[in-house]
Amino acid sequence: MINRQRRAGAVLAAFAAAVAAWLPATSAQAADGPVVHIAVRSDDIGIPIPVQDPPQIGWTLFNDGPGAAKDVTIKADFSKVKDWVTADGKSVDTYTWSTIADVKEGSNAGYILDLGAKPGTPLGTKGTVTLSGTSSNGTVVSTDVEVTAGNVELTVNKLTDRKGDKPGSTIENPVTISNTGSLPAHGAQLQMRTTPGLSYADRYSNCVYSTVKDPDYQATQQALCTFDTVLEPGKRYRLQQPVKLDVGSQALFEYFQDDVLASPGDATVGPSGDNKLSLVEDGTATPGGQRTGRQVITVDNTADMVAGGDKAKGAPGDVVPVDISLSNEGPGWVHYNLSDDQPALLFTVPTGTKAVEIPKECSVWREDAQAGTGEQTPGAPQYVCDPHDNAFAVGDSRTFHFGLEIRKGAKTTTGEVKAMTAYGNVMTFDHNHANDTAAVTVKVKGAGSDASASPSASATTSGGDDSAGGNDVTTQTVADTAATGALASTGSSGVLPVAAAVGAGALLLGGGLVFVVRRRRA
Repeated sequence: MINRQRRAGAVLAAFAAAVAAWLPATSAQAADGPVVHIAVRSDDIGIPIPVQDPPQIGWTLFNDGPGAAKDVTIKADFSKVKDWVTADGKSVDTYTWSTIADVKEGSNAGYILDLGAKPGTPLGTKGTVTLSGTSSNGTVVSTDVEVTAGNVELTVNKLTDRKGDKPGSTIENPVTISNTGSLPAHGAQLQMRTTPGLSYADRYSNCVYSTVKDPDYQATQQALCTFDTVLEPGKRYRLQQPVKLDVGSQALFEYFQDDVLASPGDATVGPSGDNKLSLVEDGTATPGGQRTGRQVITVDNTADMVAGGDKAKGAPGDVVPVDISLSNEGPGWVHYNLSDDQPALLFTVPTGTKAVEIPKECSVWREDAQAGTGEQTPGAPQYVCDPHDNAFAVGDSRTFHFGLEIRKGAKTTTGEVKAMTAYGNVMTFDHNHANDTAAVTVKVKGAGSDASASPSASATTSGGDDSAGGNDVTTQTVADTAATGALASTGSSGVLPVAAAVGAGALLLGGGLVFVVRRRRA
């Protein structure tokens, strides 16, 4: 009996969160305690022959109560497959994980176990491993995992990223599927997705077309195609016709993604189209493929990001509201998914006022670091507003509400908002810079009508009670960032350094990780 415990929280985290949704809405409770379910990552595991990267039985626990399950022990019964399956390189009847102590209600951490096939095992040999357990005050529900000697490994070819396609054109992508495993796949499914600027030019009877939500993008067009072709190991198959994508008028930053998996081959008839998309044998399997492919398509198009200002009126001591905005007037939609240099709005606070109410998506701008600090500190001369939802459909607008306190001695004054990237760069896809800036004017009652000639970008941190923080009542100017590439000195804003708050980020797209690069002004 083996008692080696192997915690694998990182490996199992991806599916642990979904366990609750998988379980029935109600569960028969043990009369005297909680019920614990064993949720496996996969209940059908193919063991490659020869084994290069051992597959694993991975599981986690879900306790639907009542209360904590105590002294839980989990074991795997290998008695039905011990003649040909190894557990962590050894032949065993039972693999037991040591006592897992108490299992609280809800989802809990799990464990993994490497599987192998003994030399000489015939391909296609099948068997069942049963996971079960005990608890001193409850019940553990068992589950089965089917294991097979050999595996099906389907991959798609890598598509070259594209630049320069124009709205109104059609892209043709030649898609192939390879079986690099050791067993035949009795059918396959190909799931294809595009971003909103692309659409499928052809419709096939064995594909189902729908609009789905994607966590990284707006509404996404999906085609799920089912093939009844047997894909032999070591062979490659191509779609009889390339995947044709129409480039729409709003296309700008797009992607095409395809995912392949083995299926029983039961073709699902789609809602439209009489013709069937087929797989045709196309030579030897391509090494180095992947289950999920992603093609980045940068279209030759523009989007006009527009800054929106506001006007307010009040007396010294009043806190007046101003709403500034960032909008997309098209023609392209914007989701710049290859960089963290996202659309943003720079707000230069009008001279003689102090920002005392700052939106959560806006933070103090550090001109010397060309970035926001991430803090909503009142009284800074400039703030950058970086929308958390940075996808802008045509016509979309983000509004940011500030509260400005009018300081003693202030006169009617004007600040500025400027459309730019989150790191102070010009948005290269925006070719119309006439509406990049807009005025924010605060009319001060009883103080005359002479507004400041230019918005302020300087802070005062000393003086009377009314002059602590914010912009001085004296007119100060800001340099033209479009012409000089830098704002005038901000002075001290009394905030923490920015180093820990900025840097290169990473975006999770569907099934892959795309590293993004922070682009700074040259």
